[in-house]
Amino acid sequence: MSRNKARTVAMQALFQLDKHPEGVAGVIEARASEERLDENDLLYLDKVTRSVIANRERIDDFIRSYSIDWDITRLGRVERSILRLAIGEMIYLADIPVSVAINEAVKLAKKFGSDQAAKFINGVLGKFSRNHIDEAGQPRASTI
Repeated sequence: MSRNKARTVAMQALFQLDKHPEGVAGVIEARASEERLDENDLLYLDKVTRSVIANRERIDDFIRSYSIDWDITRLGRVERSILRLAIGEMIYLADIPVSVAINEAVKLAKKFGSDQAAKFINGVLGKFSRNHIDEAGQPRASTI
């Protein structure tokens, strides 16, 4: 399976967990089984999903900071899930380049989000990365 597909599955898992984050283990297991993920993709799904859920409040604070004139509760669940996934990748998955996390988030937004979602997500993630990711693509410890 490709990382693109695994990323889509992770976004869908985060979408499912938006209202009930305590069910993370069951959602990961169900999504992995439904999609027949290979070992590497299952590791990615598990790591990114658990990282986002464990740090969701902090990630949501970043989203609030950079989504000007948009309260996080007004964002669609799809858009919220995509933003959480991308920021989670940037902070917790050092092997994924920031540009890849942003580009893949924009692709997900075009596929699953509302009409203006891709531009909005690109803007939020661009601002986040400029302020919290260093030139080497690593989170700035002083800001994360």
